Amino acid sequence: MKLLKLLLQAYGPFTAKTVDFSTGPVDLHLIYGPNEAGKSSALRAMIDLRFGIPLRSPDDFVHAAGDMRIGGIFLTQAGERVGFVRRKGKGATLSRLNVETEQPDATLPMAGTYELELTGGMNRGEFEAMFGLNHARLREGGRVLLLGEGDVGTALFEASAGTGGIATLLATLENDAKVFYNPHGRAQNAVINEARRRLDEQRQIWRDAQTRPAEWQSLNRAHEAAVSALAEVTRTLETLRREEHELTELRTVEPLLREHAAVSALLASLTGVPDLSEQAREERLAAVQALDHAQRSLREAEAEEERCALALKALVVEPLLIEHAGAIERLATSAAAAAGHRTEVQQSTAVITALETDLALSAARLAPGHELRHVLEAVPAAADRLVLDDHLAQVSRLSDRLDDYRRRAARLDEAMQADRDVSAPMDDPAAGLRLTSALRQAQSLGDVVRRSGELDRQLRELEPTLEQALSDVGLPSDRALRSTHPLLDAQIVQTRKDLADLDEQMRTLLEERQRLARDLEGQQVRLRQLAAEGEVVTAETLRQARVRRDETWAGIRRAYIDLAQDRDQLALGFDTTRIVPETFEATVGEADRQADLLRADAKRAAGLEECSGRIELMERRRADIDHQIATLTRGREDILIAWAGRLQDAGLPNLAPEPLREWQGRRLDALRLAERVAAIRADRERLREETNEAISRLTSALAELRHPVGELTVHHEQALPALIEDALRWERQAVEADAARSARHQAAEASRVEREEVNRAIAETTSRLQYHRAALREWHTRLFLSSETVPDAVKVRLDELDSLARQAAALSEARRRQAQAQTILDDLVAQSHQVAALLEEPAPAAVDDFTDRLRVRLIAARAAEQERGTLIRDRRKAADQRRRAALEQAAQQATLARLCAAAGVTGIESLPQGEEAALRKREASRSLAQVQQQLAAAASRSEQELRQALAGRDAVTIESEREQCRAAIKTNEELQSTARRTEEQTRRALEAIDASDRAALAREAMETAAARYRAALRPWARLKLARALLQAALRRFRERAQAPMMANASAYFSLITGGDYERVITDESGATPLLCAVRSGGSRVTIDDMSEGTADQLYLALRLAALDLRRAAHPPMPLVLDDALMTSDDRRAGQILRALSRFAENGQVLVLTHHRHLLDVAREAIGEEAFVGHTL
Repeated sequence: MKLLKLLLQAYGPFTAKTVDFSTGPVDLHLIYGPNEAGKSSALRAMIDLRFGIPLRSPDDFVHAAGDMRIGGIFLTQAGERVGFVRRKGKGATLSRLNVETEQPDATLPMAGTYELELTGGMNRGEFEAMFGLNHARLREGGRVLLLGEGDVGTALFEASAGTGGIATLLATLENDAKVFYNPHGRAQNAVINEARRRLDEQRQIWRDAQTRPAEWQSLNRAHEAAVSALAEVTRTLETLRREEHELTELRTVEPLLREHAAVSALLASLTGVPDLSEQAREERLAAVQALDHAQRSLREAEAEEERCALALKALVVEPLLIEHAGAIERLATSAAAAAGHRTEVQQSTAVITALETDLALSAARLAPGHELRHVLEAVPAAADRLVLDDHLAQVSRLSDRLDDYRRRAARLDEAMQADRDVSAPMDDPAAGLRLTSALRQAQSLGDVVRRSGELDRQLRELEPTLEQALSDVGLPSDRALRSTHPLLDAQIVQTRKDLADLDEQMRTLLEERQRLARDLEGQQVRLRQLAAEGEVVTAETLRQARVRRDETWAGIRRAYIDLAQDRDQLALGFDTTRIVPETFEATVGEADRQADLLRADAKRAAGLEECSGRIELMERRRADIDHQIATLTRGREDILIAWAGRLQDAGLPNLAPEPLREWQGRRLDALRLAERVAAIRADRERLREETNEAISRLTSALAELRHPVGELTVHHEQALPALIEDALRWERQAVEADAARSARHQAAEASRVEREEVNRAIAETTSRLQYHRAALREWHTRLFLSSETVPDAVKVRLDELDSLARQAAALSEARRRQAQAQTILDDLVAQSHQVAALLEEPAPAAVDDFTDRLRVRLIAARAAEQERGTLIRDRRKAADQRRRAALEQAAQQATLARLCAAAGVTGIESLPQGEEAALRKREASRSLAQVQQQLAAAASRSEQELRQALAGRDAVTIESEREQCRAAIKTNEELQSTARRTEEQTRRALEAIDASDRAALAREAMETAAARYRAALRPWARLKLARALLQAALRRFRERAQAPMMANASAYFSLITGGDYERVITDESGATPLLCAVRSGGSRVTIDDMSEGTADQLYLALRLAALDLRRAAHPPMPLVLDDALMTSDDRRAGQILRALSRFAENGQVLVLTHHRHLLDVAREAIGEEAFVGHTL
């Protein structure tokens, strides 16, 4: 849907802003806006109008979120003009707009087809990727081309879809898949590889796990004995270590106890010494020193008091001078300034006389016969002077401007007269359009000669390959190839899995049967060994003997006691060679004998019973395994028969699943080759038809424009490039002629408009000039001038009047200063009389002499007053010092008396001896406490318990006992190490033979590894499938779109580079087809050899070619480019604009930029009429 008008009603920095895209005849629009002008906001508005304003929009910084509105008028595919308005909010935010009033209209219906056509069936991301190309996306596209190393499929797919990083995505999928499984033989870090290795290891451990009861019992008894021995040695070692610790403790505390006794005795001898504080000596010394200082200060204070009293008696002070000092100082200050004022009065008198003379002369020159007062009244006021100055300036400026306008009008008349006879003929516009359409169609075919030769070369290369591929699959032709119906990979995988499961089950059963055979043989050998030691009596044989005994006794009882049976019949059931009582005795003896034998050899009987039971179980299991193997064999045969029938129905060779899968892969390759050969043949035929049609249209169009066309003496495919060159030459000439005509027309129109504007300016200037001249004539009489006076004379007269006014002002100022100075002199005399009255003295005759004498007397009085205050302060300070010294003397005497009382002495001289005794007592107490603390830290027992343990022992005895204990500890430690090694060896042997826990752990590890295997299999398969599907999509897209897209891209790239590159081709000499460009000289350039800017321009050509192909089957959408030309110089930028102009012939293109010079580049490259400029 084409955008005709963008209405930025309330969005970002815009309010009621309209951008009209329907003003020009072309669909290429250049939108210029400087930085911070709202260009990015306008771009977002175009997208938000189609897809909705986001809830968190960056453009709500001016307008509130609920007030944001964007409108637009569009042109539908049916040619209808419709309007829409979008608001910010939730739900249905799009409504209709009246295209006439440009206001929302709720009465207009909102059909669903409108919104579908507005968005083109895309979401915001798809639209921005496909039709939005900014500087960042263009640079990213060029960078991806360089990183993709020129792969054709990747480059075309990314340019068509607007996506990026396909090659990186393929590599990422491959690397992610290798994290789960790596087919490399030495790769063991992948999840599936590691899980498989772990599963195999744990399966082998599980199979090797066996349980041997007799050996286990022996090892278990050895391990228990080793544990008991180790525990016994450990207990003995702990006892010895405790004893050694106690001896060490006694050896440590023995000297401490001796020191404790000595210190206690010393303290007892110092019991009568009084306890003094540790600071007693320092306190005594400080008190003695402070007492001496207080006595010295007392003497000094008494001497200072006496000195101050004598000095105060000798001072003389004048109190009146001190009291009226302020008045005296003011008088002195006024007297000092009075001399200047006397001089000023005299000078002012002379100045006034001179000013009065000059002022009278100036007034007589300006207005003879008029009084000075009348002349001064003629001076204009400040407001009048401003009006007069404005009139004078306007007259001068308007006169100059009127002369310029008249000269400009003369030049325009001459230029318009010179351009009237210039004209040029025009070609038929319809014929030009037909030639342009035929030329674009021919250019879209690309290099037909190269394409035809390339198709022939591909046919020559692929046909032998196809024959070889058909031979590899054993089929005569591609028809037979297409008649086969391959099986699905899931069917092949399922059949292979079924066969593999059956084979795995049979292998497991065969391995179990082999283990059973070995175990059965071992049990049979054991049974023969047990039987070879003599008769074996078991619980079963004993039970049978007892049953026989009980049956004999029951028969005898029935025949001889109960008389219920005939005696002759009784003998029939027993040994006929013996009588019945003997037979009964024999059965009783046999039962007793077997019971005795069973008691005597119960272990061998139990072993025989166990061995027989195991042999029976093993034989039953072997029969069951044989039955399962036969069942699995029949199932495998059924699967193979069904597999062969399925292959026959599908027309496939009778192969196993894995070979069939490989055969189907070869068949798929052959089928692709056949399809590719058929596609190339169709492309070649279509190319010939399109070439013939293009030649016909170009020849007809050129002939219609009377452009000479040479005879077609060569094959049509080779003649087309020459026709295209002729058409391009005519097109360039037509563009240049149109540009010249347009420029002349615009120049003439501009000259006409400018001449009209000059005429209007002349009339307006003349009217304003007359107005100002009339206003000046009204001032001539007041300024004592004639009516014909020129403006310059008026300015001179105004300056003269200003000078006269300044002289009058100076005279008034001189008179004012003279009166002010005389007033100050009179005030000084009155002030001197007042001071004399205050001092009770007569009025002075000479004011200056009186003032000087008062100043000297005031200085002397102030010095005496200051000296008196200093002496009073010193006397008061000395009295305070005397009181403090007396108090300090009393306090220090009290401190020394207290210290003597505490030490128990009568005088200060005895204090040092008492302090020394108290110090010895404190040190003894501190030593006793330290010894007690060391004892508590060295031993856990009390002092009394330690003395009891040391009774009868000295240090030598304790050391001897400790050495004996250490030797015993060393011996037991060696025994403990030996017992620990024995316990560890027996434990490891028991763990190695104890297979129950080992088998369970191995089984658990197998399940864990299998779970990891199964968990990693699905994501690995998804990654491999995604990569295969993406590669298949790239291959199919390349096969389908390569030819037309490469042709379009060649035309655009040649146009963008200004012919530096002729076309874009594919290099298929390697395993992967690569994208290359051909220079004008015929040399090939790969993507890696291009500069970054050229790679960006190639990506732009691919995008334009892809969008050209897309337009045929999709609704039209505008292409929006934002600062996409930043990496191009002016020449390439102009060529890009030419390419965009060509692209805009069938669609709308909006180019946003903040570079103003790009408009000049566009005018120079494609002409003013080929684009429409807009300014934000």
